[in-house]
Amino acid sequence: MNKQASTEEILGKLVSIPSITDRANEDVVAYIAHVAAPFARVRRLPNAAGDRTALLISVGPDERPGIVLSAHTDVVAVAGQPWTSDPFALDVREGRLYGRGTSDMKGFVACVLAALPAFAAAQPQTPVHVALSYDEEIGCKGAGDLVAAVAALPARPLVCIVGEPTGMKVKRAHKGKTGWRVTARGRTGHSALPHLAVNAVTALARLAAGLADLADDLKAGARDHAFDPPYATLHIGSIHGGGALNVVPDRAVMEFELRSIPGSDTPAVLRSIDAMLDGARAALKAQAPEADLMVEELSAYPALATAADAPEAAMVARLTGDNAPPGTIAFGTEAGLYAEAGIPTLVCGPGDIARAHKADEWVGRDELAACDAMLARLADLVRRPAADWITA
Repeated sequence: MNKQASTEEILGKLVSIPSITDRANEDVVAYIAHVAAPFARVRRLPNAAGDRTALLISVGPDERPGIVLSAHTDVVAVAGQPWTSDPFALDVREGRLYGRGTSDMKGFVACVLAALPAFAAAQPQTPVHVALSYDEEIGCKGAGDLVAAVAALPARPLVCIVGEPTGMKVKRAHKGKTGWRVTARGRTGHSALPHLAVNAVTALARLAAGLADLADDLKAGARDHAFDPPYATLHIGSIHGGGALNVVPDRAVMEFELRSIPGSDTPAVLRSIDAMLDGARAALKAQAPEADLMVEELSAYPALATAADAPEAAMVARLTGDNAPPGTIAFGTEAGLYAEAGIPTLVCGPGDIARAHKADEWVGRDELAACDAMLARLADLVRRPAADWITA
């Protein structure tokens, strides 16, 4: 592709590629690389299995500190959702573009790809790096190697903009998250002889009660009123086990998550959770040698806590024309990983998270236009060294 494609054209193609999370993603990667190659250096970062790939796309000199535009290419599934149009065919109605991923977050990806010719034409003194991850929707699982590659560039970037949907408002912070799946294995038996069996459901019910007590304790702990709720939360999402009333269940599964506020003593909370898990395992094994508790970490990413008065926040605000103080978001992103790697990070992109993950997801043409305008301003600025304008 050697001509400039419009944001809407690129978005239509991106939406048509059903890049469902936790699946091979070569189709969407190949298309993005095809669009980017005439204007930028494209680096592929495959996972260990070789079935999923992240992309690091760069314009300008790597030896100078630059700007990162970060996004993910995966989307959530559509099965069982009552769509009124084909979720994988862009449908334009009254200024709205409908399709899976339009808000979360292929709209931002399309804007960035459409801006690559302008970045290249600027012959930037400040490089622009586009970092595109996979499997973000299942806990930022595809971001680790990509963030490490960005941090290991010859010159570490000065700022990262994660283009998650915020209505083009600048956001500086979000909670961190860790999610777990716990499987209890007991010993089955007749319900008339429960003393000869080990009840896996009971084991998880006791564990759930302990976690619920810890959740109550967190409400009285550290607070940050920039968030709603202003404290860390511990949530039990599901418990499954058993099949018949007169059979002692030998297997049960529970999933739960911790969402922590920036600056809270998350390690102490994790130690408390580990102690509960160890206690539940010991109680099971005391009843039968084959009984056990298996713990799987489903997702983990750190909180984001960029200072409200950070010069990088002010710079992104100037790019967007957003004069409001930078806010916070309730959902998690890869931003905390970039901040943890030492790169000041903000979240700002087209769309609305309230439209994501549901039927008839959409992004407005006006929102895409606002993002295009932000990137056009950035293309003009990167003609100069970053020191001239990032902290101005």
